[in-house]
Amino acid sequence: MQFQSNLTASAGAAKLLLVSFAFVASLANAADVHPLVTSKYWTSVGAFFATSDFNANAQGGAGGEDERVDFETSMGLDDRPDLLDLEFGWQFGRKWGLSLQYFVADRERTRTLEKAIEWEGVTYDFGAVIKATTDFEVTRLFFSRQVWKNERHDLRLGAGIHYLRLAAEISGEATLDDESKEFRASEASASFPVPDIGAWYRFSPSDRWLLDARVDWFSANVGDYSGRLWNLAVGANFRLHKNVGIGLSYQLFELNGSVRDTNWNGDVRTRFAGPEINLTGFW
Repeated sequence: MQFQSNLTASAGAAKLLLVSFAFVASLANAADVHPLVTSKYWTSVGAFFATSDFNANAQGGAGGEDERVDFETSMGLDDRPDLLDLEFGWQFGRKWGLSLQYFVADRERTRTLEKAIEWEGVTYDFGAVIKATTDFEVTRLFFSRQVWKNERHDLRLGAGIHYLRLAAEISGEATLDDESKEFRASEASASFPVPDIGAWYRFSPSDRWLLDARVDWFSANVGDYSGRLWNLAVGANFRLHKNVGIGLSYQLFELNGSVRDTNWNGDVRTRFAGPEINLTGFW
């Protein structure tokens, strides 16, 4: 009886030890990956040090074909603006999540033209002093579904919407009827949604490091817009604290299309590309 009692106690102790080991191992595994892999919410605030290229034309009331204006070269706008980039993510189901991104680029410059340009059916001659502004705003909403995941890897596919707001204005002394001159302010603006499909991959080699890559793509005709859109990001994040990390990535946004809107009837080609540094929170 004593032997059986000892055996039962030993078996119970062994079972408790195994359960304890499994529990500790599960904690170790959970702690062995970056929190962004397992967090329900995350957010980041980043500075996007992009090189930019904004080329566009906008036909005026006559409907003529204006030459495309390079706003960095012809207008002297800063081709290396610092952009604010905000992101928020939510894992709202076992396999489902969404992310919301917003960035904006507003620029302005006054200069003397080195060659004549036409914008919105208005001609600005060589030597005219003009002011040029561009406003570019992107709001990205993306729904993703997990298609493969293990301890360190997370691959998702999904679809979303880029809501774009474009505006470009040139103001100054314009030439009218080939003779008279008059101050004019000619603005073209448009806002429209662009659907897209994409993929998102994360890999965590340790509890401190996360590597990730994301791509969104669209090429079709939607309402007043037709053309192609790319949005790419590749980077790494280092966990500084339990709920805080710092990230470094390379970002690319490229839009090449035509707009047929009452406030903008023309083409636009724009590209923002460069490094981004951000502060990330996760919980």
